[in-house]
Amino acid sequence: MITSTFIPVFKAVLSIFLIAIASGVLVRRNIIRQSDIQSMSHITIVILLPCLFFSKIIGSFDPASFVYWWILPLVAFVMIGFALGLSYLFFYKKRKQKKAIMAVASFMNANYMVLPIATMLYVEDLNTFLTYCFMFILGVSTALWSVGKYMVTSGENEKIRLKEIVNPPLIASLGSILIVLLGLENYVPSAILIPVDFLGQAAIPIATIVLGATLGSISVRQMPSIIDSIKVVGIKLFLMPAIVIALLYWTQWLNTYPLIADLLVLQASVAPATLLIVQVRKYGGNAQEVGSMMLINYIVCLLTIPAWLTIWRMLIASY
Repeated sequence: MITSTFIPVFKAVLSIFLIAIASGVLVRRNIIRQSDIQSMSHITIVILLPCLFFSKIIGSFDPASFVYWWILPLVAFVMIGFALGLSYLFFYKKRKQKKAIMAVASFMNANYMVLPIATMLYVEDLNTFLTYCFMFILGVSTALWSVGKYMVTSGENEKIRLKEIVNPPLIASLGSILIVLLGLENYVPSAILIPVDFLGQAAIPIATIVLGATLGSISVRQMPSIIDSIKVVGIKLFLMPAIVIALLYWTQWLNTYPLIADLLVLQASVAPATLLIVQVRKYGGNAQEVGSMMLINYIVCLLTIPAWLTIWRMLIASY
């Protein structure tokens, strides 16, 4: 089980982490400057991510092939909402001041971390797994670019406003879903879809570089308090995966869909969403606070992600 699960997942997580380390080194040596990070963040949000979401939804989203497709986005909402509820309880006394790190504890890296793991772990069933993963991401991206953006970029007493949560990635996601549901995807000319898809492919590596560059610029002398770190890591990397695994095992839900069960375990155990950093860089916020908390989570998740999936595989082997 360790050879077939733990090691491949560890290698996938490590590869992402190494890219982040390399980007951080470039920042420390002033090869990548703060202005460069800001520009990459702007391009990622305004151009690359909308292109990625639009091309993937138009090209891959097929409601007819999986009638209950809407369940996976709904499950994503529930998982994020439950994590937010735990964060609210853990940070109740300082919930207004700690909105940003509450978001770090609640929003998962649904694609940038899960997709590389999937390519190494699900060779034979990769297309099916990616289809399920994409449906889950529909829910995550909608929540991330609305509630998540508000939490990491707004002030302590700032109210959530509609115009503040309307942004290019959210518009691209919801707009392209509407196009598919209306059956208009075949009318999107390839002359548009091909270059849009080409640009979208750059979103994941650029966002990973932004993450690493931001983490590389974090001052280790201004790290979060031990108590806050324990709370965030505890919620994101221990409580959520443990709760999801317990529910899947005791209810034996999704016994006929083992790939979806694996997907939910992975989504519950992965590190915080990379795009939280991109949002802070683009729209403002405390990059030091968010980045330092994410740095801690990314270090810990090197072991926790493969460990939780290994535990899950061992449990279902005993069915």
